[in-house]
Amino acid sequence: MKAEAAIYAMLNASSAVAAIVGSRIYLDTRPEADPLPAIVYSLVSEKQDNARIGDTETVTSRMQVVCLGNVADVLVTLRENVRLACHNQTGVFGGTEVIYSLLDSAGPDTYDELVNIYAKSADFLIHFTR
Repeated sequence: MKAEAAIYAMLNASSAVAAIVGSRIYLDTRPEADPLPAIVYSLVSEKQDNARIGDTETVTSRMQVVCLGNVADVLVTLRENVRLACHNQTGVFGGTEVIYSLLDSAGPDTYDELVNIYAKSADFLIHFTR
C-alpha cells in the first residue's frame, strides 16, 4: 500500500486541494452520505521492476485520482490542483520514498445525471522503493 500512502500524502498536503474538498479524500470509495466535492483515489496497476538480489526493489504504480462534484467548473480547478500537488514530485510522502510521481493522463470526464455527479479523473505514475 505504499503508492496509496504516497498519493494520499501529496493530496492531503495541498492547501489548494483542501480549500475545495477539505478532508474528503478517500481510498477506493466515497461514503454516499458525505458531501461533495470529494476525491477518490485507487490503484490501477502495479509493476515491480527487475531487481537483483541485494538491490533496492523499485515499483511503478499507476494511481487514478477521481474528482467528484456537482459543478463541473469547480472540478476543472480541483483537477488542476491535484495535478500541481502530485505531478513532478520526488521525496518521501506518507513514509514512501518516491523516486518520481508524474501525470500519466487526464480523463475521461463523465456526468451521471441520475445523481447529478460529475467525475474528472487523472492518472499518475508513482515510481517508488519498497
